[in-house]
Amino acid sequence: MAIDQTGLNSLLTTLTPKNNMAALREQRVNLLQKLQQRTDIGKTDGGQQQAGDIKQEIHELAAVDQQIAQEMYDEISKRLEEERLEREAAFAKKERDRERALAKHERLLENRSMSKLLSAAGKASHPGEPYIGAFSGGSQGDKTYVSDADHDLRESVQYGIAAAEVATRRKNAEAKAQIEERTEKRQAAHRKKTKRVNIMV
Repeated sequence: MAIDQTGLNSLLTTLTPKNNMAALREQRVNLLQKLQQRTDIGKTDGGQQQAGDIKQEIHELAAVDQQIAQEMYDEISKRLEEERLEREAAFAKKERDRERALAKHERLLENRSMSKLLSAAGKASHPGEPYIGAFSGGSQGDKTYVSDADHDLRESVQYGIAAAEVATRRKNAEAKAQIEERTEKRQAAHRKKTKRVNIMV
């Protein structure tokens, strides 16, 4: 059975699914061809072609152009949104790594503080045993003799203060991240509501 080009194109269209943009572009090409044919016929028959048909096809062409513009807008918006999400995921990973590092540092400082505290307690509980002493203080005249236990106790306090500072930094970072996440969710919901736009052609 012989088949002409139009039949072959129709068959290929049926068998090969197209994405929406390709279908719209093909529809635009067809409308332009029909419009060109109508204007050519209008020239040859002395302008007797009805203006209403041409006007209708121009309206159809404008509608297709608007759909194409909307599809392009949606495609670009989707790509930009995906890129934004990738950037946010990378930033979130970096922040999580930073929080883990801070938490680890905080634990190390707390452990060191506790170790020094236990050491001081052990040394203070055996007052009869000799201990190593050290001089501490400002100028030569006001230096005071500090026991090993006192020295460990002071270090324990210093490590404890450092651990508390790291904990504060970590908690502030977590609170900031939670606020940013809530803000982003609200903005994403707002963007979703206003995603469709009217594109005038």
